[in-house]
Amino acid sequence: MRVVPPTPLRAALTVLFSMTCVLAPAATALAHDGTGGSSSDYRIQITGFDGDATGITLRVVELGNRLELQRTTAQVVMVLGYSGEPYLRLDASGVSENDNSPAHYLDLDRFASTNPPATASATADPAWTTIADGSTVRWHDHRAHWMSTTPRADVISDPDVERVIFAANRVDMVIDGRPVSAVIRVTWLPKPDRYIWLGAAALGGLAIASVFVLGPGTERILGFVALDGAIAALFGQGGSTTRHVLGAVVIAVALLATLVRRPLLSVAAAVTAGALAATRLEVFEHEMLAGWLPAVGQRIGVTVAIALCLGVVASALAGALVPTTEHSSAAELTGRPS
Repeated sequence: MRVVPPTPLRAALTVLFSMTCVLAPAATALAHDGTGGSSSDYRIQITGFDGDATGITLRVVELGNRLELQRTTAQVVMVLGYSGEPYLRLDASGVSENDNSPAHYLDLDRFASTNPPATASATADPAWTTIADGSTVRWHDHRAHWMSTTPRADVISDPDVERVIFAANRVDMVIDGRPVSAVIRVTWLPKPDRYIWLGAAALGGLAIASVFVLGPGTERILGFVALDGAIAALFGQGGSTTRHVLGAVVIAVALLATLVRRPLLSVAAAVTAGALAATRLEVFEHEMLAGWLPAVGQRIGVTVAIALCLGVVASALAGALVPTTEHSSAAELTGRPS
């Protein structure tokens, strides 16, 4: 069977159709909900200390989802709860937590939905439980983030403006008997312009598909393009172990397709890699993604993967949708060469 080369108009329409099929299912992933962890819309900073903080180091981890305190030269460090009660203690014996601190229960989830029992209060005698043998503790602290999935009213009215939400929240501690407060700043960050990135991906996919559809002999490099798309998709997955495993499997399939020269296998790898990238479009919805360099790397990976995979899928669709000529069909039926 001989395939008739498609016209440029037919190829362009096929590319647009394939882009719609790949990107449309991912629309629901574009949620800008303001939560922290793997991504966040807020920058959390420790801007200084009120008091002498000698003997400890304190830093923000997990994009503000937790604070990490390390006892270095201090003998005893106490982190106080929201009512000033003893909450966490670090000393030579390790790290302990006061089960009678209301913060023990309020910090069980991000939005303090667990009510402390009657036995837990600011005036209750501490009930210490050892939780670690070392000198470092990480905990979620509600003083270091915005306590709602809904942004503040002024942010909702104009989300494209950076705003300081809390200029100087305080996390109180006692270091070797000295009262010390860490000063925390919480800032809303507008999301990056996803349309520029996704526009680049769409144009890249159109260009790649055009090369495949209109260029003679380009089907021989289809597997290599699918492999490159799978590798780019892996770079766009962030810190998810499950997605890393899936990405590695897709790369293995794309590599196999390249070695055995099976176009359909290459297309399958491209579709899967494109789906991995398309379901990671949240990288265009949050400014904070584990740091500036990882964030840019993820966005580039997702953009390149979508472009390459769109090109592979669109070229395959173009070839499948183009009808054969009557001459070639007759020749196929009679068994004579066309």
